[in-house]
Amino acid sequence: MPYRRPTFVVVALALLAAGCDRPPTEPRGDARRPRLATASATAILAQDLGVLPGDVRSEATYVTEDGVVYGRSFATHDDTPVRFFRWTSGGGMVQVSSIPQPPAFPLPASLPVPPPPPAWERAVPLAANAKGEVTGVLCITDCDEPFDPTGPTTAHAFRYSAGAGVQDIDRRFGDPPDFEPLGTSHGWSINRWGHVAGSYWVTDGDPIVVLWTPLPGVDPDFGRFISVGTNSMSIDFGDMQVNDVDQVIGRAGGQVADPCAFVWRPDLGSRELLSPGVECFNDEFGSPGRALAQQKTGTLVVGWGNFPGVGAHAALWRVPAVNRAGFPQVNASPIVFTSTISLSRTGGRYYQFYRATQSPAAGPYLELVDWGDGTTSQRSRASIGVTTSQNHVYTKTGTFWTRVYIRDALGRWAVAERKLTVTP
Repeated sequence: MPYRRPTFVVVALALLAAGCDRPPTEPRGDARRPRLATASATAILAQDLGVLPGDVRSEATYVTEDGVVYGRSFATHDDTPVRFFRWTSGGGMVQVSSIPQPPAFPLPASLPVPPPPPAWERAVPLAANAKGEVTGVLCITDCDEPFDPTGPTTAHAFRYSAGAGVQDIDRRFGDPPDFEPLGTSHGWSINRWGHVAGSYWVTDGDPIVVLWTPLPGVDPDFGRFISVGTNSMSIDFGDMQVNDVDQVIGRAGGQVADPCAFVWRPDLGSRELLSPGVECFNDEFGSPGRALAQQKTGTLVVGWGNFPGVGAHAALWRVPAVNRAGFPQVNASPIVFTSTISLSRTGGRYYQFYRATQSPAAGPYLELVDWGDGTTSQRSRASIGVTTSQNHVYTKTGTFWTRVYIRDALGRWAVAERKLTVTP
């Protein structure tokens, strides 16, 4: 059966990304006549962090786990000269000599491509996590280095680990014998759980922001991808990010040239990130702003906002704290059991024990184990609460992260993991 494309509003304009990516060159609007942020009643409004003395524009590019913000301040609208700043809630903005950089996990120089179908030309790595898991794009043609998302590439997002190799996580293909890929997707960010944030073309020229997990998606048309934006996108900016609490930031909705920043989380849904007085859809202020970075395990988001009367200033969005009350809970180590098995002694068979709870219960439940070697096992149960297991046979040595997922009937889910070593 051919792939059935979902119906979305198609923005049929392909504007230059460079022009969309720059803040306004001068303040717009009159601070005495602010426009209310009525695009969404649940929008999160930015805090204006200001600029260094004498400067006209700024942007925040990094936020630490304890809430210290770093960024750049500019003396002119042409981005020169530039100074670096640190901002704290108690001390405000002060100049510093440099901006701390979060750890950049190394990308592999090359990756093997999976076997056909189709005949992929190469795998282009774009992001990695601390465990050596990688995401990026599998290309058939025009796989330039560095990868250009605006080019005519035919590509699918992938996830790689040493145990699983390169896996195409976008399973849209045509009918045999050609098996040409349908649609395009890019993997741009990967968190500690191996979850991928990226872009997904549901129709030609209309990418949206998505999160991929091993769980089956709620919408069968998306496979294991979840649409997380506030609206459809028009350009793949390659700046969507996912952190370790599965919080995704990106740009979606708004005008074609001026999309809105947004944040999404399983317990939060999608929320617009706006500047006070500037709607997502507006003719007066241009781009509402852009989310550039977020905490790794927290919820704070930073970037720049377009503030009426002053223009583009560094912005801080205080996203609500994680609240997964009522979500399932899962423990992948409920008892003391081995974290090493031997192929020769056990034949590679491994039992993953886990215990799941939820109050109040909301069954039936989907229980899925990602074995870390490219395979998964899943089953349904009416209720949870007792220690149970699923088993799997490994066929090669190595280190594998086994991840246990529990999803309830309302789509709420939890994950826990365990490190397994398989010896000869």
